Amino acid sequence: MSKLTSKPILKKASLILAQEFATPKDIAWAWVTLLFSQEEQKRDSEEKRYSRIAEFEAWILELGLPTDPKNPEGGVVSPVSVKNSARNVFEWPHEYIFADPVSAKHPDAKVTYSDTITKPILDAIKDAGGSEDRAALMAILEGYAKEGNEPFAKITSEGIEWKSASWTEGDQYNLLTTKTLNNRLANLRKKGLI
Repeated sequence: MSKLTSKPILKKASLILAQEFATPKDIAWAWVTLLFSQEEQKRDSEEKRYSRIAEFEAWILELGLPTDPKNPEGGVVSPVSVKNSARNVFEWPHEYIFADPVSAKHPDAKVTYSDTITKPILDAIKDAGGSEDRAALMAILEGYAKEGNEPFAKITSEGIEWKSASWTEGDQYNLLTTKTLNNRLANLRKKGLI
């Protein structure tokens, strides 16, 4: 299962989910591949992975989402539509950061990340004195959201809604929950950012 953490596989999966249209099978493969790669220290069998891909593909097909008007016979649907439909049903993988963070050469130099939620999470860890206690971090992040800090939109009963870098008016927000925070922390640990 080590191949699930290989950069080319993760990039391919991320690109599929970033496309305007893709087949339900490709979307399901990318979704499961990214989810499994983000789950900390879990080694699931190939069998479980393939059954999960089949389950997600069937679920996507049942949604009856609109297909690409330029290729109505191709059976391709929008990954964004799938993500919006999955929002309160299944966990969606978080955005991967493929560019290594820029290292600050000067104390006043600004470090930038390609995904908008990374910096607030790192700031929350700093504010928590380096602790990775999920409840404490969620409370700190809720505080940031209440202050109106970017990229946060609002706090809901499910978690904290936030805007991705590509968010535009009318798009659905991403949802940060204790579970997705746990996965993000695991990813940041793998990258050596915490």
